[in-house]
This record gives sequence, C-alpha cells and structure tokens, in this order.
Amino acid sequence: MPHVHAEAEKRIDADPTAVYEVLADYATHHPRIMPPDHFSDLEVESGGVGDGTVFHITARIAGKTETLHMRVTEPEPGRVLHETNLDTGVVTEFSVEDDGTEGTLVRMSSGWDGHGLRGLVDRVAAPRLMHRLFAEQLDQLDAYMRSKEVRPS
Repeated sequence: MPHVHAEAEKRIDADPTAVYEVLADYATHHPRIMPPDHFSDLEVESGGVGDGTVFHITARIAGKTETLHMRVTEPEPGRVLHETNLDTGVVTEFSVEDDGTEGTLVRMSSGWDGHGLRGLVDRVAAPRLMHRLFAEQLDQLDAYMRSKEVRPS
C-alpha cells in the first residue's frame, strides 16, 4: 500500500526538557498548544502526563468534525512521544532534540497507509494539509513556551 507521510519542524528557543514536559502534560499544558480553530474539548480519560495517558479531543479538519480517541506512549521518554488514534491506528510523533544553541528542534510527523480513492486523496492533499496543521501547532507551542504561563520544573 502507498504510504502517506506529513511532517513539520520548528526551532523553539527553550530547553528541550521544558518543551517535552509541555508536550507530555495533557492535563495542563498540551491543551494550550492545540490550534483552537482545529481542536477543542481535550478531555483526559486516564493518566494525564506521558505514557499511558488516554484522551479524546474534537478535531475540525477540512470541513469535517470528529472525535479522536488517543493513547500516548513514550518510546524514548524525554525525547519522543507518540499519540496513537485508537480508532485508525495512525500515529503522530513528537520529537525534541537539543539544537546545540540552547534551543530545541521540535518535529511533528504522522504516517499512514493510503488505499483506494481515499488513499489517492490522502496522497495528494493530506501531506500539505497536515504540514500546515502541524506548523500551526508548533507555532502555538513556541508562543506558549515564550508566555508567562509556562513554569520551568
């Protein structure tokens, strides 16, 4: 099956540990980095921080609204975080790495198999759409990290 991939990355002027803590905290911080035009109503079902967190969120993408049911894993704690859609199996990965200048390179990516007519649409339109959505979320993360709402641990 053809594989569809989308990603975006951004340098954030903040410590990698602090950035990762914001990404992994679904109870407090992560809801504040979600682009409000596309996501709302993030509700934690279990956990709340990092591995084992289960949540649902309302997504509005390309004129369609749906509730996503997600589980968080940390294949590389402190560096890589996965959100897996429990209904589709699609995984979104967040990775953080020290950029060598007291900042952090943050990357968001997703990949999925596209098949049939839906797969054709996915291969043509989805990577650009998802790239823009990821870029928006990374911009939101950057703004949040610069705000006074974030307190280093």
